[in-house]
Amino acid sequence: MKSFYILGLFIFSFFSTNVLASFHCTVDVQRVLVYATGGINILHTGRGDFTNICNLNSDWKGIKPLTCAMWTSLLQNAQVSEQKVIFYYPDEGSCKELATYSSTPAPVYIGIIK
Repeated sequence: MKSFYILGLFIFSFFSTNVLASFHCTVDVQRVLVYATGGINILHTGRGDFTNICNLNSDWKGIKPLTCAMWTSLLQNAQVSEQKVIFYYPDEGSCKELATYSSTPAPVYIGIIK
């Protein structure tokens, strides 16, 4: 019984540290750039510099082109309608320190905030 308790405590501590190692950005979208190569580059108020999110022509850091197309549409609509957007990232960091251009980590999800 004691070994189950220790195992449970170990598993809980492992998952709880992973939960803490993430961040999100709630931002206004200022620019959505679609490159001839299919790359999507975003300028938003959380970073103040351009960050890549995906590629419309090929997988980019695990993001499929179909997901990329949906995200691009969502971001363009949010920009036009002046809605806030949330980007969720799986690793430690902050919006202000988010890597730029191709060094940007892939978001886990992107959504519109009402």
